[in-house]
Amino acid sequence: MKGQNLVIDVHHHWMPEEHYLRPELHVRQDEDVVHEPDRFRIRRAGVQLFSPPKMTARIEDQIKAMDRAGVDQAALHAGVWLDWVDLKAARLINDRMAEIKAQYPDRIISLAHVPPLDPEGQKELKRAVVELGFKGVAINTHVNGILLDNERFYPFYKAVSELDVPILVHPASEIPLAHPHGMEQFNLTRNLGRAFDTTINIARLMLSGTLDRFPNLRFVFSHMGGAFFAIKNRLNPAYFDKRSKGFFDKYKRRVFIDTAPPFWSPEEIRFAVHMMGENQVLMGSDFPTIELLKDSVTIIRKTKATAQVKKKILGENARRLFR
Repeated sequence: MKGQNLVIDVHHHWMPEEHYLRPELHVRQDEDVVHEPDRFRIRRAGVQLFSPPKMTARIEDQIKAMDRAGVDQAALHAGVWLDWVDLKAARLINDRMAEIKAQYPDRIISLAHVPPLDPEGQKELKRAVVELGFKGVAINTHVNGILLDNERFYPFYKAVSELDVPILVHPASEIPLAHPHGMEQFNLTRNLGRAFDTTINIARLMLSGTLDRFPNLRFVFSHMGGAFFAIKNRLNPAYFDKRSKGFFDKYKRRVFIDTAPPFWSPEEIRFAVHMMGENQVLMGSDFPTIELLKDSVTIIRKTKATAQVKKKILGENARRLFR
């Protein structure tokens, strides 16, 4: 390790080999699993929901890829797979991740995986953080259509606040809208629907008062927070309501976004830093779902920003978050 100059990937996917080999044990009746030589796919009504590559379950290969890309540490998140994870499956994820952490103690940032609306999930969260030493908790943008500002999340938020760990939020498989919603074709379910889902949840957490009710909560939202960084000023025009013009800015220190996947231009990353703040943007890759780990580092290095700001995005912000 290079002391304080770490490169940390906060959007890095992994799942246990047991889950990768037998996803049929977890999917719903109206969903199909298609196995291919290098991945499996979950589909519902012809829409592809999840397609993890083989490397998702091969941490040794991921560590080698991190070495080649110059990535020192990765926070492991099962991502969309959480849509199918119950308490039993979550415990297996946490146990296997603890084994990986023991194998690679300087390379892995462990995130607890729990069903957030299950009361027993809060006990599992405490086990993962207190007993296993995990540094955060991973969830998706909704649970069966229940969005993150719903009061049913409050017991989970209370437990997270008491443990003082960040929540890393990945988009769920589909935005909770009835079919047809216009995104069934052209892969828009993933490329556009998930961005909508993330943006909506960020706005609702702020507008609903949830962040006021739980002042210790800190969220990391995947994929640059959907489009929130770009349209937050449009979301809060004083012309339409009585909120102050800078309403969203009071929550900025508690909402982080990552730069995954590496499809953004350096100019877009620079703008996100300008809108969200240089302390709120973290390097993310979406690896190995998107096999461009090195590019995730390169686009940040090419961003028009000071060396200090780039250092923050590449790792310093994450190091402070996962203290």
